[in-house]
Amino acid sequence: MNNTKKYNLNKTVIISLVSSIVLVILIYLASLTLDSFRITLLEDKGAAWYYWKLPELSIWATVTVWGLYILHQLTAWHLIYKISKQQQTEKGVASKLNIIFLAVNAVFILLHIAQTMLFYDGLAQNVPVMSSQGSVIVMLVMVLILMNSRRGLFFGKKIKLPKGAVSWIFKSHGFYIAWALIYTFWYHPTEGTLGHLMGFFYMFLLFIQMSLAKTTFHNNTKWVTVLEVYVAVHGAIVAIEAGNGMWPMFMFGFLMMFIVTQAYGIIKKKGTLIAITIAYATLALLAYSGILGNDNTLSDIHQITWIPFILYLLVFVLVALYQGAYLFNNKIRKLN
Repeated sequence: MNNTKKYNLNKTVIISLVSSIVLVILIYLASLTLDSFRITLLEDKGAAWYYWKLPELSIWATVTVWGLYILHQLTAWHLIYKISKQQQTEKGVASKLNIIFLAVNAVFILLHIAQTMLFYDGLAQNVPVMSSQGSVIVMLVMVLILMNSRRGLFFGKKIKLPKGAVSWIFKSHGFYIAWALIYTFWYHPTEGTLGHLMGFFYMFLLFIQMSLAKTTFHNNTKWVTVLEVYVAVHGAIVAIEAGNGMWPMFMFGFLMMFIVTQAYGIIKKKGTLIAITIAYATLALLAYSGILGNDNTLSDIHQITWIPFILYLLVFVLVALYQGAYLFNNKIRKLN
């Protein structure tokens, strides 16, 4: 395999997607061996508590999970740096580094499955649950910023953001998102609940996206939109499993992001946009009317605005932070 060899991008994507499904099935089968760990888990103590961790810290679990996580993280950053130095590949082509990156992620997925079977605990034993959730939230915010120039931020309207901040986000997003993904991947043990399996499948799709940087597939708006919308389904399933009655907030909160922003990147006909907006509003009203057998009422429907409000607010907060760092850097350079 030489440095100039070209790989068929479509075949690479298909093989990667099939491999992701196979790996999810493997996680489920491996999870059938975890009963000896599972019976020791403590009672769920609420939103700030991560249920899937052992009651006592294990030195071997800690050493193995942190060691493998750090190795995975550093390897990914190295490959992202190498890929950032190469030219955009031509249409339908993946590079040698893209293939290596996919293979590296597959190896670490297998290692994580083995580590869970042997020691169970992920990074969750040592760090708070919000660190994992927060990292993914910032990733979603970054994508909104990166896609603003293509589809806009509010109903197709492009928001004028500081060029310096946006430039820095474009240059650094690969390194940040790699951290958010790999940290979250190693945060959880490879459990076999529906929420875990859907989460890991989503993670594998994001690994594919990360690995295929500098290809036309990486920049495909439809593919990026699928990755964004998947969060709505995954969030709802996790909430249903938790039995907290908050699934409509997650589903319709994230779907509101699709209605307000993401749809405008893939749908051009105004009539279609109006139709899906009406369908969304109808389903949200049904969900909060209690007709679906859930305990939510119309007085709770304001919940669907919480997630969009936070994400859109964070767009401007993140841009402001990047712009501040950009201006500070320029000032330092001028002084020198």
